[in-house]
Amino acid sequence: MKRKGFTIIEILVATAVMSIVLLAGISVMKLMTAALYDGQTESRGRISLTDNIYYMTREIQSAESIQVSADLKTLKIRQRGGTYNVEYTIVHGVPAGCLNFKTKPMLYLDYDQSRFEIEEGKVKITLAIYKTNLDYKEKPKVIVLEVLPRSHEVSLEVTE
Repeated sequence: MKRKGFTIIEILVATAVMSIVLLAGISVMKLMTAALYDGQTESRGRISLTDNIYYMTREIQSAESIQVSADLKTLKIRQRGGTYNVEYTIVHGVPAGCLNFKTKPMLYLDYDQSRFEIEEGKVKITLAIYKTNLDYKEKPKVIVLEVLPRSHEVSLEVTE
């Protein structure tokens, strides 16, 4: 009488083939997830960058007085009829620094390359931007903005 079933060798071969197929499937899914995450992070960073530049530009253009700290890492803006109620600060961090609005983080930056300056009646903003704060090998994209306040009576000063 002949028994019906599988031998140990057949089961081991089938298990090995199935394991290889599963590993390949998991690897493909991991790559797809990583690509999707990177794309979402970059998209969110672009939207955030565009919005932040828009608001910073608008605040500088409508300012009554603008102060930049001596270390070029803090920008204070006083709106008409108010106190210095708008403050941007470049904060050191590891692996990436950060541009803060008041105390809220906005963008990830390279601390050493980013700064606020006042040149020839304009506010010059240099931002070395990272997509995320997770990648130690990422090179920042440097953006330089020169914003001219609308009024010629705006007080521009560098404070100690």
